[in-house]
Amino acid sequence: MEQPAHRLVRKAADREDAGFVHVRGAREHNLKNVDLDLPRDALVVFTGFSGSGKSSLAFGTLYAEAQRRYLESVAPYARRLFHQMGVPDVDAIDGLPPAVALQQQRGSPTTRSSVGSVTMMNRIDT
Repeated sequence: MEQPAHRLVRKAADREDAGFVHVRGAREHNLKNVDLDLPRDALVVFTGFSGSGKSSLAFGTLYAEAQRRYLESVAPYARRLFHQMGVPDVDAIDGLPPAVALQQQRGSPTTRSSVGSVTMMNRIDT
């Protein structure tokens, strides 16, 4: 059975530039056919104006696809224990490793609190 074109994924090891995550045609939320190459095994920071698609790229595309791929390898009865994100609207992602997502939330303000956040970690690489 042939896979649809938007789900075609090549192994990064088959490419000479295996040290990168290649994203092609990302259209999640406000992204419009974004193509980019991100270095693997490095800290990558997305910066830009509000509404420029930083979170759409990081969470809605990269993290969602890493989670989807990981959950394909998990037993069906165990999948129901995870909060599953939707399938990202992207043509192809090559070289994507397992992902860890950090989410920051502002705590409830009190008279003794200053600027701070609570960081929660969501692992996919177990």
